[in-house]
Amino acid sequence: MNQIILSLYFFIVIFIGYSSYKKIRGSKDYFIAGKNAGVREVAGSLLATVLGSSAIIGSVNFSYANGWAGSWFMLCAALGLLGLLPLVNKLNKYNSYNLPELLGEFYGDEVKNLSSVIIPIAWIGIVAAQIMGSAKIISIFVDMNYSTAVIISGLVFIAYTFLGGQLSIIKTDFIQFIFIIAGIILCFTYILKDGGNMRGMGLINEKFGSLDLFIMILTYSSTFLVGPDIYSRIFCARDEKTAKQAIKLSIVILIPLGFILAGIGVYASSNYGIDIVNGSVLMFLADRVLPQPIVILLYFGLLSAVISSADTTLLTASSTFAQVFMKDLREENAIRLTRVFVLIFGLFSILIALNFTFILPTLLLALAVYSGAFIVPCLAGILGYRCEKKYAILGILLGGGLALYGKLMGGTAGNMVIISSFLINFIVLTIPKLKKV
Repeated sequence: MNQIILSLYFFIVIFIGYSSYKKIRGSKDYFIAGKNAGVREVAGSLLATVLGSSAIIGSVNFSYANGWAGSWFMLCAALGLLGLLPLVNKLNKYNSYNLPELLGEFYGDEVKNLSSVIIPIAWIGIVAAQIMGSAKIISIFVDMNYSTAVIISGLVFIAYTFLGGQLSIIKTDFIQFIFIIAGIILCFTYILKDGGNMRGMGLINEKFGSLDLFIMILTYSSTFLVGPDIYSRIFCARDEKTAKQAIKLSIVILIPLGFILAGIGVYASSNYGIDIVNGSVLMFLADRVLPQPIVILLYFGLLSAVISSADTTLLTASSTFAQVFMKDLREENAIRLTRVFVLIFGLFSILIALNFTFILPTLLLALAVYSGAFIVPCLAGILGYRCEKKYAILGILLGGGLALYGKLMGGTAGNMVIISSFLINFIVLTIPKLKKV
């Protein structure tokens, strides 16, 4: 029975992609959904993108081991979006489809091309993390081995993104968000009624200190302040007012949701022991605690979270890389070339997911590389500051390289290296003295 339900779900997803495929009339539809999305569509897409399986499963698992500190995943996302609000009017001055185009307007085509290479490489790790999450869900829901589940879910993501692009993504993300939020809230409501203990370590504790929070703000919050996927949502909004209202609505929802997700993890550790759960806490609760109707809804909520994030990140990676081979995404062959890279990056992400199973480290590594490389130059450009392109390129390479090294090193020393990546990026950009335009 579960196999039939899952097959029907995937069929509907691909059908939506195909129906959107027939409505695409040009690059504006495929890359920014015709720039006609309303508050509900933009907010739903923002939230669905933020709440990928890697964020949900990772947040709950982190809370299981580190107490209420797991709330910071959603709180940091809300903090990043709050910082984005005053930048929306500045973003609307540019006629860009994505973040590399913005960087090109700030510093020149060489910087655009460099970012169009680095961002997709980092984003492959995020797509792979979503595929890992999907495979873990599917393998439990229909009793399938992990490798087969990786291949099936990855092919569905590829087909859906290949066909409909942003037009299908923005239309379905709100519906997927409803599935996500319903599954999480019903799960939380049930464990509250269960009356179990929910005592856990505080927001700052011996396992997650102030320095860890600072690093999370630098490498996670900043990707919502200046992020390719987030900006792709903003560029879909029909006007500035719509974008700002959607961001505010997203913030209001993310804050309580952070505590709800953390509460689920704290409940599991408080009532079942810190060493009992092996793998996903949510999957453990689904197997041992929750009634079947809530289990089914939770599984589909998590699958919706996967799809809504995987399709966005896959399209971002593919469209930005396509820009290396063309002046911009308004050219006649832009959609065709992007679809080729959807296939290439999607298949490569499947290979990564087949060889790695750790979701959260994969996600955070990719975000650290991106943030160290691009946050400083992009934020400076949005605020109206410019420098010579050679300094922007050097800052991107040094910042991204140091952030990667720091993340791989780990520990306090690694965190110090990550912090230095931002400082060195800033210093390199200010060597020639940033000019206000």
